[in-house]
Amino acid sequence: MAKHKVLMFEPMHEAGVDHLKAHGAEVVIAPDTDEATIVKWAADADGIIARARGYFDGKVMDAGPGLRVIGRHGAGVDNIDVGAATARGIQVVNTPHAPSEAVAEYVAMALVAMTKRPLDADRATRACDWGFRNRHVGPELLGKTLGIVGFGKIGRRIAEICGCGFRMRVLYADAVRAPEAEERRLGAAQVPLDELLKASDFISLNVPLLPETRHMIGDRAFGLMKPTAYLVNAARGPVVDEAALAGALKAGRIAGAAIDVFEEEPVTPDNPLLTLDNVLLSPHNAGHSIEAARNMSMVAADVIRVLNGEAPEYPVNRPERPRKARG
Repeated sequence: MAKHKVLMFEPMHEAGVDHLKAHGAEVVIAPDTDEATIVKWAADADGIIARARGYFDGKVMDAGPGLRVIGRHGAGVDNIDVGAATARGIQVVNTPHAPSEAVAEYVAMALVAMTKRPLDADRATRACDWGFRNRHVGPELLGKTLGIVGFGKIGRRIAEICGCGFRMRVLYADAVRAPEAEERRLGAAQVPLDELLKASDFISLNVPLLPETRHMIGDRAFGLMKPTAYLVNAARGPVVDEAALAGALKAGRIAGAAIDVFEEEPVTPDNPLLTLDNVLLSPHNAGHSIEAARNMSMVAADVIRVLNGEAPEYPVNRPERPRKARG
C-alpha cells in the first residue's frame, strides 16, 4: 500500500515521477484543471504538484484535509495562494533555479530573432521573395544597451550571455543591488527603472508577478522607451499591460517585442498581438528544455521530504504549525 497520494494535473518528466514512486507515493493524474475537478480530486491527496494551469486556493486546500504540501513545477507561484496555504499549515515548495538556463537562452535567442527576423526570412525565401533581404535590415546587438528588469539568477545569466557574448552595455533595475563583485564580473550597473527604460535598446523582463510588478510596463513605460527599442517578456504575462503593448507596437512607439507569457493563458484568438508582424510569440515555453524539464520535475524531492516530515530544500513559505499526516 502506498504511503502517500500525490496528485498531478499535467504530465512531467519521468525522473520526478520515478522519484515519487520510489519513495512510496501513488501518483494520480487528474483529468482537468478547472476548479470543480481540482476540488474533487484534491479530497484524498497528501501532496499536489502544480504546473502553470489551474489555481490552488483556500477552497482547494479545505477540500483536501490531508493535503500537506503543494509543489510548483517551476519557479513562479502566482497560481498558488501562498497566504492561504501558510494559514492552513500547508508547505509550498518550488524549483526556483531549474528553468534559469532555458529562459536565459530564450532571451538571447529573442534578441537576435527580433532583429534578424529569421521566421519571416524563411517564409519569404520559400515564397521565392528575394526582395525581403532589402526590405528588412535590422540592427546588430554589438555595443547596444541591454536593460534587465529583475537581476536574479536568470537576469544575471542573461547579462553573462549578452554582455560577454555580444559585448552589450548592461543596465539593471532591481530592488536589491547585486554584490559589487557580480556587477564587476558582468559589467552591469544598477539604475532606476525609468532610467533603464529611457536608455535601453533592448529590455528583458525577469521579475515575479507581485502586486507591485503587475502592469509595471504600460503606457507610461512605453512613452519612456526609445521608438527603436525592443521588449522581451519571459516572466509573467500581467507584468505587461497587453492592451498598451499592442497599441505601442501598432503605433510604432517601440520597434518590436518577444512575448512568451500572456495576461490570459492559453492565448485566445481575439488577442490583438496575434495580428501584429513586429512581435515574436511563443506559448509560455521559454523555460522548456530537456534539462529544465527534468530539473523542474525534481520538485518531487521536496514533496517527499515534506511528506516524510523533513525540511524542504526550496521552501516558498514557512508555516508555523504544519499540517500533520492523517492518522
